[in-house]
Amino acid sequence: MKKLNNILIIGIGNNTRQDDGLGWVFLELLEKEGFNTNNLVYKYQLMVEDSELISEFNPVIFIDACKSKLKNGFSFERIYPSEEVTFSTHSVPPNQILNLCKTIYDRTPNTYLLKIQGYNWNIGSRLSKQAKTNLKNAFSYFIENLNSK
Repeated sequence: MKKLNNILIIGIGNNTRQDDGLGWVFLELLEKEGFNTNNLVYKYQLMVEDSELISEFNPVIFIDACKSKLKNGFSFERIYPSEEVTFSTHSVPPNQILNLCKTIYDRTPNTYLLKIQGYNWNIGSRLSKQAKTNLKNAFSYFIENLNSK
């Protein structure tokens, strides 16, 4: 696997809320593959300050669990700066982080969002069986397509 030097991969989630930890487990798999850990960032949620972080990288990939039903259990899509900006005390979506990066730092890295379908969100550290399958499929897809990003 080619190791891209200026790639940033941000795993979003909470590994104590079952399938919400999919983003973090994905990063752990990358570490086991020998991926540069300086390019992997674990986040509970995104904050406006992350716009500065992503401004120094290209490409940027966000990995997150989702509750929506996804074909094949995951989706991988390019995202663009959001025209509509909303903030909450909980988190800021990736496309708004990208918009802030463009507005403040005049940079727009190629940015992608890998969503992995989860099923269980209760307190606990184990992924559901279905989420593990989706994670495996998403990871295989990612590794196969990494060099094209």
